Amino acid sequence: MSFTLPIFLFLLLPCFTLTVWLTRKRSDAKKYLVFFANAIFCLWNGAAGMLFVTVYSCVIWVFSIILTKKKNKVLFAGTLILAVMPLLTIKYSSFMIRNMNTVFQSSIRLPAFYVPLGISFFSFEALSFLSDVYHNRIGDSVMFTDTLLYLSFFPTITSGPIIRYRDFETGLRNPVKSADFWPAAERFALGICKKMLIADKLAPLANYYFDGIAAGNDFSFIGLWIGSFAYSLQLYFDFSGYTDMAIGIGRLLGFELCENFDHPYCASGITDFWRRWHISLSRWFRDYVYIPLGGNRCSVPRHVFNLLTVWLLTGIWHGADWSFVFWGLGYFILLLLEKYVPVMRKIGERWVGHVYTLLCVNLLWVLFRAENLSTAGRYLAGMLRLSATIQTETIAFRFLPYLLMAMMLCLPWKSILRDATENKWLQICRRTAVLLLGLLAICAVVNTNYAPYIYGAF
Repeated sequence: MSFTLPIFLFLLLPCFTLTVWLTRKRSDAKKYLVFFANAIFCLWNGAAGMLFVTVYSCVIWVFSIILTKKKNKVLFAGTLILAVMPLLTIKYSSFMIRNMNTVFQSSIRLPAFYVPLGISFFSFEALSFLSDVYHNRIGDSVMFTDTLLYLSFFPTITSGPIIRYRDFETGLRNPVKSADFWPAAERFALGICKKMLIADKLAPLANYYFDGIAAGNDFSFIGLWIGSFAYSLQLYFDFSGYTDMAIGIGRLLGFELCENFDHPYCASGITDFWRRWHISLSRWFRDYVYIPLGGNRCSVPRHVFNLLTVWLLTGIWHGADWSFVFWGLGYFILLLLEKYVPVMRKIGERWVGHVYTLLCVNLLWVLFRAENLSTAGRYLAGMLRLSATIQTETIAFRFLPYLLMAMMLCLPWKSILRDATENKWLQICRRTAVLLLGLLAICAVVNTNYAPYIYGAF
């Protein structure tokens, strides 16, 4: 289920909000509300999804009980391997078989697996949960019901942000506050505006160029650049919009979900970019992969290995194709240069650092969006074909004003207009404007075709 489905916006969300309001003074009501909301969200994709996450949560809970009673490194490693095995089997077996067929000229049939809702996200949450249990970061033994609620938490199960069990447990205990209802509504409205009024409006331009290249069409290099910028902006507003909606729903229930974006397209370097983009994923890899491997407090060869491991895993986590592997390797090379080449660090200290970051990130998003590596190669080759004589496509110019407006909205206006935003009446005006735009976005849901969240595919 998606937050932009009419049945969610016009039926489930109002009923859920009303129930939260009526039961806000009952301390035992939150768990039941979360359970039923989680169940509806999972059952929407079929009973198999609910059954899978329930059985998986039961297995993870049993592992946590074992790790609580017995601290053994081999046992801990075994539980982590078993916990991630469903993700590896369901998401990557077809990729491995395709490559085996290509290399060995074999004809092994590709298996057809059922893909549970949000498996990439709740698998990582399960791994962090087991790690925290093993390292005594979680207090008393956790009940099965709390484990199930955590791994199937409906605001975050499809596209994050990735949350830690300690934060979830704190939110589960926090009382629902009446004062949080309007800020929660504002945050949800902001998110649906980003999704419906910006991301979905940019999608046709990005699809025109990327799908056209996949179909073998030829385009002007200017048009291809405009199409790539359209996708970069679409991805940001789509993903950050979902995060805003998830944070809004979480706040409605008393959960303080972590921020996932901090104006990433204002970054002055690739390192800075990944401190601002998909923050929960970056922190997850830092805390559960990079630091356990030794981080940067080691020899240079070891640090290079640690960095390579993290970015190979990051690329593979996003998708089962070589284009994602090379996307991760691209960031590995850029981060390595920023770490060990002094001139790269100096670039980040000047305005040119912002330009360099935007260009590199935009080029790497081409690998991220393309259907496969060969399509990405053709798209990138077209962007660099400066001698092309093809006239720039009309659609590119038609979308250009909208594209420029979306770029302007990437700026940190809240910081720029800090003094103005602190004025009480201006705050009221801002909130009113956001809520009205949110209503406009909800109306747009009725008049447009459903467009799934991009990160929901991962």
